[in-house]
Amino acid sequence: MLWLSSMFALVFTLGSLLLAVWALIDSATRKPAAFPAVDRQTKQAWLIINGLCVVVLLWFGVVSFLGLPAVAVAIYYLVDVRPKVASITRGSRW
Repeated sequence: MLWLSSMFALVFTLGSLLLAVWALIDSATRKPAAFPAVDRQTKQAWLIINGLCVVVLLWFGVVSFLGLPAVAVAIYYLVDVRPKVASITRGSRW
């Protein structure tokens, strides 16, 4: 039974890290002018924020004082910021 909880922790950790990496890559590939156009932080700010999320998850892990907020920020980017920025760019990423 211990292996099951270890496997769950591994899947949760890797999934959270992949989520943060996805947010970082997506924010890197969007046009810089699209972020202020939807009343969000600049592209550079989101690159720094998402980059810090990836570093925190690699360094501290998911289940830590900083890990859970890092996952929350990555989810916020993917759920709120990404769709709005994508609607402005309409598929054009660069």
